[in-house]
Amino acid sequence: MKTHKVLASPIKTDRLNLRKFQTGDENSLFTEYFGDWEASKYLQRMPHKNISQTKNMLENWCGVNWEDPDKNFAWIVSDKKTDLALGIVLLFNKESCGEIHFGLGKKFQGQEFMQESLKAVITYLKNNSTLERIETFCNAEHSRSKSTLMKSGFTQTGILKNWARFPLIGEDTRDCIHYYIEIN
Repeated sequence: MKTHKVLASPIKTDRLNLRKFQTGDENSLFTEYFGDWEASKYLQRMPHKNISQTKNMLENWCGVNWEDPDKNFAWIVSDKKTDLALGIVLLFNKESCGEIHFGLGKKFQGQEFMQESLKAVITYLKNNSTLERIETFCNAEHSRSKSTLMKSGFTQTGILKNWARFPLIGEDTRDCIHYYIEIN
């Protein structure tokens, strides 16, 4: 089985820096995303209970995991001018395919920050990985994620029936929409 390694590296866009964790990122990300019930509605986990939980997660995914090309990792999405952490983009390495997931603090939504981030990540992976494509899925009712994925160049491939559980919506598994984009 061939492992396709992707080493984490900073990415810059016109308005954003996608980077490693820095102490303090947990403050805005807990308040606006990880600990917020509304922002967590379409996640497969409950909101974080405290800022320490957010910090521990970010230290691993956006810190320690950057040092090992075999690890799944994440970028902190931060404002280029203020360096304020706005959201996160996670990458799971799966043989010739990467799986991507993302989240953005509620007060930063509607400004195309995530679309800009995803396009930059796609370009980075095209130039710096042997991955052939990137896949993802979202709750079939999550209109913002669906729109962001389509505007970022992903193609909708179909419905995944009873695919995932979203605890803030209920205990039952829910339909999701599968997306992918060819990168190499």
